[in-house]
Amino acid sequence: MKKIKILVSSLLILSIFAGVGCSSKTDKVNNKPKEKTNLVWAGWSGEEEANKETIKEIIDIYNNSTDMSEISWVGWPWANTLQQLIIRTQSNQDLDVAQVDMAWLATLAKMDVLVDLNEILGEDWMKQNLSDASLNSGNIDGKQLAVPWTQASIGMVYNPTILKNAGVDKVPQTVEEFEAALKKIKEYDKDIIPYAAATKEAGSIAKDVNAWFWTFGGQYIDDDGKVVINSEANEKALTWYKGLKDKGYIAMDLTRFDARQLFAQNKVAFYDDAILARGIAKSNGVSEDKLDETIKPMERPVLKAGDKPQSTLWGHQLVIFKSAKDKEKAGDFIKYLISEETSLKYFEASGSVPVMKSAINSEKVKNDNWSSEWLKITETGKKAETQKFENDSQLATIITEEIQNTLLGAKTPKKALEDAQMRLEQNIN
Repeated sequence: MKKIKILVSSLLILSIFAGVGCSSKTDKVNNKPKEKTNLVWAGWSGEEEANKETIKEIIDIYNNSTDMSEISWVGWPWANTLQQLIIRTQSNQDLDVAQVDMAWLATLAKMDVLVDLNEILGEDWMKQNLSDASLNSGNIDGKQLAVPWTQASIGMVYNPTILKNAGVDKVPQTVEEFEAALKKIKEYDKDIIPYAAATKEAGSIAKDVNAWFWTFGGQYIDDDGKVVINSEANEKALTWYKGLKDKGYIAMDLTRFDARQLFAQNKVAFYDDAILARGIAKSNGVSEDKLDETIKPMERPVLKAGDKPQSTLWGHQLVIFKSAKDKEKAGDFIKYLISEETSLKYFEASGSVPVMKSAINSEKVKNDNWSSEWLKITETGKKAETQKFENDSQLATIITEEIQNTLLGAKTPKKALEDAQMRLEQNIN
């Protein structure tokens, strides 16, 4: 009996030591530090001299503050970025998060390479922190394929000194007031272009005229994807626009670049541009102390008092690719990029307006008169209607050609719209 007790005790001791040994081995595995997931963020802003250091700093802060992931930047010039993103997706190269131009989203959506961010960032979180207008610009067929990183509108700017000298005592708010102001400016100085509308390149013309068609109650393409450019409202808008050219208020063969140059030389009273217009005016020679008397933002004139001012949205968006190594961690990085703290840092360095509601309502943004005015312009902004389609450039070119035909007198507004209707229907996809 005594021998049996000794044997049982010995077995019990051995089992305890064995258990301790197994426990130690398991603890050793669990205590091993997890490796960070390497994620690639691609785009173009980190390649621009003005933003390079800021982008690097933003990435470094994130990498040093989390054990989750390590972000690496891969970039190209803006003009090459879409092509490079497509190449990387097709060749299975690392690609997790990307900065994209709003105009590229339809192309990437058609390729079915983007994640629905409702599933990653959360629909409730996005609605709580981002405006409906900014979310709508990244929504295709009910899927939130992109969120804004910075967003504003193609609005209008004016030269307050020219207006004052020409006897225009207030910024025009209606189409009628706008045309009256153009008339006074033309009479004041025939060498000044009253309204330097872009009349040469498709990228600008189609978007700017889209906003004027909205002003008159028309559209190019409706929300269901039906071509509706040949309408009574658009005929009225295009007839009015042609009238501006006939009266010498706008000029042919002008690009946005030309308008910017001439504006800085006090040769233009009004033109269409993005929020970057003030910085561009400065780089084109307007001294810091002359900026306020040279350039001011304004809402696009409305057809009748009480209408909503129209503008086409402009901005940079963030997307996550289906090939991402860890979509949740990629989503965490996007939340960091658009967070109040990070976006205000980027705002101070680049002038790019934040998109988070808390950042927009911060004192830094509110106290910046230029940005505050532009955010007001953006409130009712909409995505250009051709940008809903992957062949955006082709559709914009068709519209541009027909508008130019009207301005040059080759076609009546009605005929140009009929031809645009037919050509868009043949090419839309």
